[in-house]
Amino acid sequence: MFLKTSYFIFAIAAISISCSSALAETERVPDTQQGIGALGRIEPRSRVLKLSHNAGPEGARVEQLLFQEADQIRAGQTLAILSDQKKKKAEVETARARVKVLQAQRESEHAARVFNKQEHVRYQSLKHDSATSVSLAEAKRLAFEQSEINVKRLSAEIALAQSELKVKEVELSNMYIMAPIDGTILKIYARPGERIGDKSVLEMADLTELDVVAEVYEADLLRVKIGQSAHIHAVGFKRVYNAQVRELGFLVRKNDINDTDPLADRDNRIIEVRLTLESEAVTELQHQIFRQVKVRIIP
Repeated sequence: MFLKTSYFIFAIAAISISCSSALAETERVPDTQQGIGALGRIEPRSRVLKLSHNAGPEGARVEQLLFQEADQIRAGQTLAILSDQKKKKAEVETARARVKVLQAQRESEHAARVFNKQEHVRYQSLKHDSATSVSLAEAKRLAFEQSEINVKRLSAEIALAQSELKVKEVELSNMYIMAPIDGTILKIYARPGERIGDKSVLEMADLTELDVVAEVYEADLLRVKIGQSAHIHAVGFKRVYNAQVRELGFLVRKNDINDTDPLADRDNRIIEVRLTLESEAVTELQHQIFRQVKVRIIP
């Protein structure tokens, strides 16, 4: 009985040592074989653009909205018109009219200058004949000089009026919200009649190319290289998507994306790494912008 008990204890001890050795071997597996894990978010390569007004500190109100959410737009298209557009347009027309009036006055003064110059030259040749001729010659000289001064003054006034016209034209252009890129309208925050708030008029992005922005721990950054492959996964995804490291961030900061684990560190220091998603993922994930995903970068 004693021998059987001793043999049983010895067998259990051997199994325990064997398991401990296997566990130690597992713990010694380099982390590079497991990849670099990080949390990330889906984001358009163009970034999400927030389009707002440039109407000055007094703010602006939307007069007309020319597109709706999910509409495809082209760069340069007008997306919205602000409420002061008619007023600014009238100011531009007034400034243009002033420029035309001044130009007409200068043309008239220029014609008078040509005549006065001719008279001045003619009376210069006659001023030695009599005192009357001398007096008239002096008057013609003064008229000619005054015409030259008037032409220069009007030219300066025209230049000033043209500068004011440019300012009015810029103010008018600020009454239109234009698309800076080709893309899709993702969200509208201010509709006709509403004042534009801090969230801007709308958000848009080019959804033809998607990225994943991974928040990589600062200690792991030295192992990340441009061109490395990665796998992207999240609950509810049809499959694991492939990606490739394209950009490494420059700033070390606190993480924005927190794990759902209540024990997870909320004060990690991270660097953003941007990865290009495979083209097949665009159609399936373009409605999940800013969705949190899990990233595994393969060293």
